[in-house]
Amino acid sequence: MQVYNIEIKNVLPILTDLVESIRNFNDSQNIYLSRTYDGSTLAPGTLKKAFGIKEAKLPEFLTNLGVRSLTLSSPYAEDALSRCAFDVGEGGNRSNRWSEIKSEKLIADLSDLFRACRTIAFDDWANVANSSDLWNGLLSDVIRPLQKNDLEFIFYLGDPAKRLFFQVDEILDIISEFSKHGQVTFCLDESEAVKLWMVLNGERPDYTLNAFALSDLKRKYFSIFKTMTVDQLLIYSVNDALVYSEDQQFVLTRKVVDYNIEIASDARDNFIAGFTIGLILQLDIRYCIALGLIVFGSHGENNSSPDKDDLLAYIEKWIIDLNKEDAISLYQ
Repeated sequence: MQVYNIEIKNVLPILTDLVESIRNFNDSQNIYLSRTYDGSTLAPGTLKKAFGIKEAKLPEFLTNLGVRSLTLSSPYAEDALSRCAFDVGEGGNRSNRWSEIKSEKLIADLSDLFRACRTIAFDDWANVANSSDLWNGLLSDVIRPLQKNDLEFIFYLGDPAKRLFFQVDEILDIISEFSKHGQVTFCLDESEAVKLWMVLNGERPDYTLNAFALSDLKRKYFSIFKTMTVDQLLIYSVNDALVYSEDQQFVLTRKVVDYNIEIASDARDNFIAGFTIGLILQLDIRYCIALGLIVFGSHGENNSSPDKDDLLAYIEKWIIDLNKEDAISLYQ
């Protein structure tokens, strides 16, 4: 039986190892598809400048399905993308119900695309209309028939207080089903995590984080993990990142960033861009998280897509912060 046993990980050796990984990594085989924002300097740019990965705009239809980004990895990936028309019927049908938009042609197009995928990151569930229906349809009609089990899925919940209890319960089951076809990382910030725990336990999600002791919060997070079947639950605050999985439970100290960077509209997308690099390199979850935080933080501080030198400079500043007296006490 799995028991609660969280460990504090020293992030310093992780950052030191990542210096060489970033210096040496160059990948022109994969293609990263991501959203763009009006008035933002978000990718394309980050992965191309720093790692040589080809980048392209995510098709609007996939954005409407609640997909945040994809990584394509096969030799025919670009051809598969160009063949996909995402035809949703005559008259420009904009329905957001899977049963009304799906067709044999659409499923064939999506199957071609997802057959070439390595990573699939989804938007905040609470912010996408009919997201449970769309993602369940995508799973049932496209992903499951592919019979792949090597995909990397990244899910964000968003604010669970925006939805009813049965809807929250339903999406947790759907996300758990995705784990049968690859690795699932389920991400929450600490506010979303506490609200989720309260919704699942029949309590009103009107609270302040200060109402809970840190040890109590960590046990609540662990109980969320136990209610699902996912490979890892990632919960982060402005100070740290906590991970719960079958074989490890640990906390990493984050480099604190300005509030405006933390809440930026593209913050999660930039984190996922870095996190995805770790997945491509098949690194341990600790390194994936650190890479995500490095790309996110560097992008936010520079207000532009970082190159390798920017990322290495950010790591250097993070290490300097760790060597300050108040940080050293965390590892004693």
